[in-house]
Amino acid sequence: MTRTIRNRNARILGASAAGLAAVLALGTPSAGAAATPSQKVPLTQTNRSCDATVIPPVFAPAQGFAAVTRTATGKLAASVAVKGARPNTAYTIRLIQLLPDNSDCQGIDGTLTTDALGNGNANVQELLLPGATSAWVDLNGQNDFTNFYDTAPMSF
Repeated sequence: MTRTIRNRNARILGASAAGLAAVLALGTPSAGAAATPSQKVPLTQTNRSCDATVIPPVFAPAQGFAAVTRTATGKLAASVAVKGARPNTAYTIRLIQLLPDNSDCQGIDGTLTTDALGNGNANVQELLLPGATSAWVDLNGQNDFTNFYDTAPMSF
């Protein structure tokens, strides 16, 4: 009887280990895409439409940057750093993905508030949209929409 119980427990343990190994081998769903290296792009006061087309005039001096990465887990992540912007100001952050015939310009992914020197940092992420091949970061002052910073689009 003891031998039968041991054999049964060994089979259950073996099956559990095999199942765990299969789950670990599958990993986290990845939306079918590999991770891409982070791309660091300057933030400037260049106004853009939702499809990332530049709306003149163009203001070239960089006031920080955004680093965007496509993760292996099917997300797009951005680290945003603003330098020398308006002090003590709250900004909405949008990570805008560009699709073949559209963009996801609607949602707000996070907020960033500058300190007394006009510096601030934030991280945002969202699910990678099917068909998206590039994205850009947009910051807008919550109380003044003319106070903004954008990046150029980054391909991934």
